[in-house]
Amino acid sequence: MNNERTIYTVNDVNQHIKSLISQDTSLKYILVKGEISNFKNGAAGHLYFSLKDKDSLINVVMFSAYAQKIVFVPKNGDEVIVLASVDVYAPRGSYQLFCYEMQQVGQGTLLVELEKLKKKLQLEGLFDVSRKRSINLYPHAIGVITAKNSAAIKDIVTNIKRRYPIADIYVFYSAVQGESAPKEILKAFNEAQKYDLDTLIIGRGGGSSEDLSAFNDETLVRAIANSKMPIIAAVGHEIDTTLVDYVADKRASTPTGAAELATVDRREIEQHFQYCLDDMKEAIIEKLNDMRENVSERDKELQEIFTDKISGLKDNIDDIGLELKEALANKLEYLHQTLVLRQEQLKALNPRQILERGYSITADENGKVVTNIKEIKKASKIITYISGGKIKSTVDEIEERKL
Repeated sequence: MNNERTIYTVNDVNQHIKSLISQDTSLKYILVKGEISNFKNGAAGHLYFSLKDKDSLINVVMFSAYAQKIVFVPKNGDEVIVLASVDVYAPRGSYQLFCYEMQQVGQGTLLVELEKLKKKLQLEGLFDVSRKRSINLYPHAIGVITAKNSAAIKDIVTNIKRRYPIADIYVFYSAVQGESAPKEILKAFNEAQKYDLDTLIIGRGGGSSEDLSAFNDETLVRAIANSKMPIIAAVGHEIDTTLVDYVADKRASTPTGAAELATVDRREIEQHFQYCLDDMKEAIIEKLNDMRENVSERDKELQEIFTDKISGLKDNIDDIGLELKEALANKLEYLHQTLVLRQEQLKALNPRQILERGYSITADENGKVVTNIKEIKKASKIITYISGGKIKSTVDEIEERKL
């Protein structure tokens, strides 16, 4: 029996623990309250400190991208509430908080209230995955709610036109931060519901928790939950999660990402059609090759059939040729005899032949043949045609008689 056991390296153990913690969703984006101690401001703008209470202490790191959003100057002894995720620093085998936002306790109560509202709406099912609708990637019309002249609207419109230029874009401007923002966003949302839109994007650039507070408004969140068209939320950046992000059908970390979620790239369509054309071309070529092989196999059979048929036709043609030749000779002989007969008949009717037999022809002085005695008058000049010549004379006497 093999009793050998796997031997792990120290890094294997730390990486395994890090993987377990990173997969635990209950340790992501949690609110932690404590007192700042061991505070250090790094040269690159990163913040390193510890949070402690009367029983425990935990290390915290806050990178400069998030530290820049803090609206107060933190120091040792400050009581704060942070939005953070639990992380493991594998090289040292220690765990720490990865901090995204930090508020002093007086202001941190807003985060607590926000967490309560989030749980309330979650229990009502407003954030359930089963409620999420799919996005029509071939839209005829897309709506956008954001601030006028903002970088967000430029990014969204530019990328939609680049990816799917045939879609119509309807923009509903609104303030996206400040006291009036929740009402303005809700007004713009209700106006957008009157249009036949495939998708509605609600977005803005990043900002502090205070800047994004309008997108945590309960009335707005409930309205979005009842939207007649799918909603894409593009509020802030990856860490700036609002209640609108949770209730939306899709969430984008940036306005550009929202445009990508709302449309299919026309280059993908062109590529798909090219694949289809290539498949059709291959299928046609394959079919033609099959037909060519079949024809080749039939060639020998057809050649034999044609050879026999042509041989038979040749014999028949020879026989037919002889019959046609004989019939043609008979026909030519008949036509020759007929022609000789007609010539004899014409010869007999020739006036010259009549004259040679002793007859004459009389004409008036104008050369018109006289066929009746009444055409001649006394003293008329006449011409008499006889064999060998003609005689000109004047009529002295006319005698009519019946023959």
